[in-house]
Amino acid sequence: MFVLEFPQNIIGFIAYIILTKMRKCPHCKYLDAYITHVNGKWGAISLSKYIFADDSCYNTDIIKHEYGHRKQSQLLLFTYLFIIGLPSLIWCGLYRLNGKKFGKSYYWFYSEAWANQLGDFHTNRG
Repeated sequence: MFVLEFPQNIIGFIAYIILTKMRKCPHCKYLDAYITHVNGKWGAISLSKYIFADDSCYNTDIIKHEYGHRKQSQLLLFTYLFIIGLPSLIWCGLYRLNGKKFGKSYYWFYSEAWANQLGDFHTNRG
């Protein structure tokens, strides 16, 4: 699977090595994924089996949502970044700028709703 998920795996692996080995960021394993705690307040991102989470997301149920993105990566393989990754990143940016104007939850967007379903993450935020 590493090769079939190549783009997100190689980016995630390089970031994981830099953050855990060079910057000494704490990390743990969740099922078949590696969760890395990166200081700050920016959220979380999944690159195949490498999940990076900030202070407010690390060691919370949001990891279930991020693991849902990990499952999307397994299903969509090398197309994940185009079908989920890029749209999710754009949605996140738009939502942070104008979230209240949309009248929808962050988890309403297709990539996020599907990640919730796959990761068994339940939220009352929509």
